[in-house]
Amino acid sequence: MMEQKQMWQQRPPIPNIPKKVTPNIEPLPFQAREAINVLRGNIQLSGYNLKTIAVTSALAHEGKSSTAFRLAKSLASLDKKTLYLDCDIRNSATLSRYDIRQKVQGLSEFLCGSVPLFDIIYKTDDRFLDMIFTGAVAPNPSELISGPLFDRMMNYVRENYDYVIVDTAPVNPVIDGTLIAKKCDGTILVVESGLTEREQVVHAKKQLEYAGIKILGVVLNKVGTRKSGYGYGYGYGYGYGYGYGYGYGEEKTSRKQHKKVRKQKTSANSEA
Repeated sequence: MMEQKQMWQQRPPIPNIPKKVTPNIEPLPFQAREAINVLRGNIQLSGYNLKTIAVTSALAHEGKSSTAFRLAKSLASLDKKTLYLDCDIRNSATLSRYDIRQKVQGLSEFLCGSVPLFDIIYKTDDRFLDMIFTGAVAPNPSELISGPLFDRMMNYVRENYDYVIVDTAPVNPVIDGTLIAKKCDGTILVVESGLTEREQVVHAKKQLEYAGIKILGVVLNKVGTRKSGYGYGYGYGYGYGYGYGYGYGEEKTSRKQHKKVRKQKTSANSEA
């Protein structure tokens, strides 16, 4: 029992051939990089001992995953030991987005008890940035997240990293994002400019507040996006909280397609 406790408290051992992935990351223009740096600075000034930061959104495709990963990269650039933790078990696009083609094990395998924690932590070409992927799609993400292994993992990474950026599922469609955010020190809500409706954002904000989750701020994403796919701006989010605005075109699906899909889902739900 003592040996098991020590295993959780120690840093991961460095094997002779460490598991490593090399994300293919599209470079950002200056303004978008500065916007991410502003977000990073505001997090650092938001309170003492904020180490685990959840990044979520009201709906899918608002850019939360891109925001989370870019934020993790920015923190790592300060020589801060940073972990990008992908918890969007239902619908992660991290492997395809960053062209990671090797087979990896991830969060779902660990939470099912199939593999130890150390086997799902991957180093990257940035020596200050590690990653944990979602792993296989699981039929019961909420149950896995609510189990004891998730809490053990969060305790471990909190002790062994300067920052842990947690990419969650959107909070309106499923409960996963709220459950995860509850276990973090603070949460950032990503809102896509010109697409997400006010009522949807307010609903997401209320869900987080009802759960007693600390909202650090709102990111207004894809502000003034041009044909090149990049935009930049600042704004305050719908009369509450505070916001940073920036945009970059990492989402492959167009806004019209998003709106069409959402209308179809709303129509289907009304008929059901």
